[in-house]
Amino acid sequence: MLYKSLVRPLLFRKDPERSHEQILALLSHLEFLYGTLNDFYRVADERLTVRVGPLAFSNPVGLAAGFDKNAVAPKAISAFGFGFMEIGAVTAQAQPGNPKPRLYRLPEDHALINRLGFNNEGAEAIALKLERLRERGAMPEIPLGINVGRTKIVETKDAVADFLAAFEKLFPHGDFFTLNVSSPNTPNLRDLQEKTLLRELLAAVQEKNRALATRAKIDSKPLFVKIAPDMELSQVDEIIEVVEAVKLAGIVATNATAFMREGLQSPLGREPGGLSGRPITKVVTGFISHICRVTQGRLPIIGVGGIFTAEDAYDKIKAGASAVQIYTGWVYEGPGAVKRINRGLLKLLERDGLKQLSEAVGMDLRLRN
Repeated sequence: MLYKSLVRPLLFRKDPERSHEQILALLSHLEFLYGTLNDFYRVADERLTVRVGPLAFSNPVGLAAGFDKNAVAPKAISAFGFGFMEIGAVTAQAQPGNPKPRLYRLPEDHALINRLGFNNEGAEAIALKLERLRERGAMPEIPLGINVGRTKIVETKDAVADFLAAFEKLFPHGDFFTLNVSSPNTPNLRDLQEKTLLRELLAAVQEKNRALATRAKIDSKPLFVKIAPDMELSQVDEIIEVVEAVKLAGIVATNATAFMREGLQSPLGREPGGLSGRPITKVVTGFISHICRVTQGRLPIIGVGGIFTAEDAYDKIKAGASAVQIYTGWVYEGPGAVKRINRGLLKLLERDGLKQLSEAVGMDLRLRN
């Protein structure tokens, strides 16, 4: 494959963050090729359509937050076959993130480590950018999610107000929102996963969501919460309890891991930050399976972590995910990754005698029962 043999080696010679910025800049100038790219990369097949709560996706493979933090090229990116995508994380206040270098490739492990720290232009600037994109018809033609995080300088006691400020500015522009309480790169952010603090946050944002929707005379926006893989399953159970009580649309499982470093071959494996990619594939699938088992499939799950192939995506779907997201897998597998995953999923459905991908959601749990 040309990408792996030629393009990726050239990209991997450069500083990871710099090359990422250059790719985004290039993509921002490829919007005029949207139709051509979309025709080539999109796999249009009704069997791939899925529902995640009130959301409908033409296929189950989305782009995770972090790739296009500032909505630089959302329409061009969407043309590479995705069924949905997220931008962000966006914080209420603009912030530069952590000192560089802060992004590392671990090619021996098919992984990344990042400690970017929610570097973004801030909710007001990104809301204005999205408004301008909409005015000129440059928004993605797939559901667009906005990942919202806490501003670094804001203390935990003021986190709710900070999330609300960002959410209110961004509300008109997202088809759904993911509240990010699990990044390992913002001090004390993961404290918000504690049951009492999480309930306060999610309830407040859901209340604001309903009020803004009523004012705009539209339905409220689907809300998700993104959790970390670095917790005991008993804490996951508490999060599930809160999410169901507040009536969120679902859970995004999971973020990168701050602690798992066993068995890494790369000399950069000890760098602090969030580890994503192949090393967390099985752990994330286990988290999805646990959530599905506890909720008996009631709660929609978006699975993210270590997805490179159709088999990886299918494993997460069978474990209970209604849809999946990729980021590191896209970096390593290249622009054709989503097309190959979707084509592979169709073959796996045929192998298993299934007529619709939705039939595979939670299949492992049903087989065990």
